Amino acid sequence: MKKDLIQREIINLILQAKFRGIVLSSVRSGKTRILLEAIREDWKSDSMPSVLVCYPNIDIRNAWEAECDKILYHPDVSYCTYASLHKMVDTIWDYVIFDEAHLIPEEHKLPIAGQMAKSNKKVIFASGTYNDITLANIQIATSLPLIVNYTTEDAIKDELISDYTVYIHQYDLDPLQKREFGSKNRKWWSTDVKELARLTNRVENSYGENKMLAALSRMRFINTNTSLYHAVNKWILANLDKRFILFTENEEFGKRFHLPMFNSKSKDDVVMQEFINQKINRLCLIKKGSSGITYPKLDNILITSINSNGENLEQMLGRALLTDTEHSDIHIFVSRKEFQLKWLESALSNINKDKIIWIDQVKNVSL
Repeated sequence: MKKDLIQREIINLILQAKFRGIVLSSVRSGKTRILLEAIREDWKSDSMPSVLVCYPNIDIRNAWEAECDKILYHPDVSYCTYASLHKMVDTIWDYVIFDEAHLIPEEHKLPIAGQMAKSNKKVIFASGTYNDITLANIQIATSLPLIVNYTTEDAIKDELISDYTVYIHQYDLDPLQKREFGSKNRKWWSTDVKELARLTNRVENSYGENKMLAALSRMRFINTNTSLYHAVNKWILANLDKRFILFTENEEFGKRFHLPMFNSKSKDDVVMQEFINQKINRLCLIKKGSSGITYPKLDNILITSINSNGENLEQMLGRALLTDTEHSDIHIFVSRKEFQLKWLESALSNINKDKIIWIDQVKNVSL
């Protein structure tokens, strides 16, 4: 199989670099298996090596544990979240893996990761979705070279993953319909247009930490407003025969679509497994399931939560790029507001512009 040959080439590059460097290996290339096989080949002792896997979320840890079982190789693996990196900084391991390394918090945790890279001999920072800025920041913090550069476009050309189109659905905020905003202690009625204007005024007239909090409030609003709900629901009602995942900002917003839902608060993964096993064809994910999980026969993804992080966008996009679908459609819903369009422009920076189609929801035509 071509995938086996590509994995072999990547393993060879890791071994040639003496298991020290930065690895870009596209979604669906089998990154976890590649790293485990590289460890197995590199380790020369009869005893099992000590391996530290640093990860951003439980899906990644689950993927590592599952892959160890699949290939029947169980080194002495310890796991550490990026939030807990400081607990591992003084410990030496035979191998240290930073998986989905683009998600290492740059300000607080990347310097710690850099210290660990300098104190351990065999260290890999791995991801399928580095952008230029993230890659540069990791290189500055670690002094490690990029040793593997196998991109999503490479994987499409090699037919490891399906090709895709990104549809940008633009919508206007409703200036007329009023709804209730606020909390228990203070409530008011306003339209989406006026509420965004209020939040934007706070952003523009705040400073320091208050400005950051105001910006976060505005981001939560623009990713959960009623006008966005209507734009997304319009697509859903017109495509009830499609199999799709809907990525949303929070549980309250997700519940409005009345879809099977899975998030970090879910007590079990029954709904997730039903979708994976194709017993259900629609699933709402709340900040969950964008990495480390494979969804068969998935050719439509809906994204409502926009920020400027293109790596997060590519992770969500990657959920649909299996070769069991001929072509995948990624639908992103965005307001016409300039600040959100700037976020989207940044997030799309690594996406081939020929794959992007802008759709005007008012005129319902491609732009």
